[in-house]
Amino acid sequence: MLKKILVNVEATPSCPASCSMCPRSAINDYGFISLETMEKIVNQIDPSYVWELDLAGRGEPTIHPEFNELLKIMKRPGVLTDVTTTAVTFNNKNIDACVNDVDVIRLSVSSIKKEVFDKVHIGLDFVKIWRNIAALAEAAAEKVIVHLTGGPVIYDTLPDTVAHLRKLGFKNIYLFPLWNRGGGVEAELESRRRSQLVSDLDLNVSESEYKTGMGKVGFFVNAMLGRLQNKNFCAIGDGSLSISFKGEILGCFQDFGHTSNIGHIDTDDLKSVVKNRVKQVGNMKICEGCNSNKAVMLLPMFFNKSKTRDRVDELIKVREL
Repeated sequence: MLKKILVNVEATPSCPASCSMCPRSAINDYGFISLETMEKIVNQIDPSYVWELDLAGRGEPTIHPEFNELLKIMKRPGVLTDVTTTAVTFNNKNIDACVNDVDVIRLSVSSIKKEVFDKVHIGLDFVKIWRNIAALAEAAAEKVIVHLTGGPVIYDTLPDTVAHLRKLGFKNIYLFPLWNRGGGVEAELESRRRSQLVSDLDLNVSESEYKTGMGKVGFFVNAMLGRLQNKNFCAIGDGSLSISFKGEILGCFQDFGHTSNIGHIDTDDLKSVVKNRVKQVGNMKICEGCNSNKAVMLLPMFFNKSKTRDRVDELIKVREL
């Protein structure tokens, strides 16, 4: 199998925040993943088709009552392990667990300016979050990938935010698009301005993470092969797979409403599900109205930064034909 994917495991769909870009209204079930279910998932993780195992999902994983035990179960040689968090409950115990037991910490944050932060991260305490971020930087800045989230609303304050993050010691900083999370967010991707900010501030583009497991050439080859089998094939959707706290295998990581169940960890072989999913991504209910494929069409991170503007213009013209 050419491709390698990122596997998202949902610790819980619960979250203390109601961020502006998060379609939490689509969630109708709550709970916590059991250690038994996590063991079943990890036992099926194979480095031949998985490049990263991520504790993420629809909620905040650090609020799981057995968070530290989940991280210990996730540890497997040959596969990167990751936690995605807003740092809302990043106390010393949780930080120590991440430092000791995971390879990567993905930090989602919007702005160093309180008025912008409060618009995006509704329900989170600005002072507390940035205090926790500073503690995380001191403990493990080299392990952190920062995800700048919130879309165009954060752009005006982005230079200050990036400068502050770099002052804290963070080096791997990615700018997220405002993806339409399976139809839950109605917003146009401001691709031109975003590309310019990426170039001006020397940032990474979040879409590039979906090629990490196979490299640039492998990513595009996989995308072309997928299109041959499925005209609606979505390379972003195909780059990762999510498993709910109940053990449900989902067709897309953006499926907050869990309408694309394609298997269950108790009854199905995960590797086989991944292999056979190629004809489903792009054709599921969750795909209706989603703009992830449009984001993929504007992949500036694949090109030399000096050529980014010309290449983005070229791709926009092609897409409009």
